[in-house]
Amino acid sequence: MKHRLDLFGKVSPGTFITGGSGGLGKAIAKQLAARGAHITIFARRPGPLEDAKKEILAVCASSEQEVVAVAVDLADAVQVLSPLFSRSSKDLHGSVDQAFQVQPRIPDLLYCTAGGNHAENGFFVDISAAALESCMRNNYFSSAFAAKSALAMWLKDDKEWQHGRNEEQRKRKIIFVSSAAAFACVPGSGAYSLIDASSVFKADFVSPGFIEEQKTKTPLTKRIQGVDRPLDQLQSRFPSSDKVAKLTIAAVDRGEFIICADSLAASALFTAMSGPSPKRGWGIADALFSVIVTWFAWPYLRWKWEGMCQDDGVQTGVVSKVVT
Repeated sequence: MKHRLDLFGKVSPGTFITGGSGGLGKAIAKQLAARGAHITIFARRPGPLEDAKKEILAVCASSEQEVVAVAVDLADAVQVLSPLFSRSSKDLHGSVDQAFQVQPRIPDLLYCTAGGNHAENGFFVDISAAALESCMRNNYFSSAFAAKSALAMWLKDDKEWQHGRNEEQRKRKIIFVSSAAAFACVPGSGAYSLIDASSVFKADFVSPGFIEEQKTKTPLTKRIQGVDRPLDQLQSRFPSSDKVAKLTIAAVDRGEFIICADSLAASALFTAMSGPSPKRGWGIADALFSVIVTWFAWPYLRWKWEGMCQDDGVQTGVVSKVVT
């Protein structure tokens, strides 16, 4: 049975998910597979990819669904690929474009969830230039290259449709997943905040990536973000990858452009930083919320966070005293 999708339909004939071997990417893949979608996940490590593939296959709605796992570094446009887990390209080597083009089907949805910053945490003055570069590659280029490759495939496919292919025109969508840190640079996450901006702005949620980031965040960063507590307390306070995936997919189904995944903090940051970006709904609530956040919340938070930074500098010996 061939499935067809309108832009916000319930079943996708093909979905590509970068960063699909774990965390939010894997959670999205499993939920879409349970709805009947064919899934192709991309990530760097073959082992976790194969494990994720087995989990996704276990929740598929039909035995006819295809789940493909591709080991590739999407942040490298011209890298030599490891053997791809695709029946048509086992021994292929080439570019990110080829990693997409050799797959069994053209996707209608592309979820860009790859990224993170557990290896680049630290104060901006302390992290290396190499860390800045790797953060840009892992978060910006991994999404940009994937989106560019998908768009090229779609444009070629659309031209074939225009030249008389006897089927309904396909509708496609790219979903970029970012962090709410894109709206404001938090001390200790400078490399990440500077380059991570998108349409799905997730606040903190418990995932393998979040747990890894906790190991490298500075104490000041944890205090500002409100995550300076044991993991069991964080798990009870913040949502899981599965919950954020469910909220994200539901918002995509509704056709929403800005998705803050049911987070008041992310919504507050968005309204204060949105500028000319499209607003949610009619924009009235965002406009009113923006006034409250800009006039009252941000002045207080700036005062509070600046004080925390100054106190941390004294406590860690970076400065001998706070000059007022």
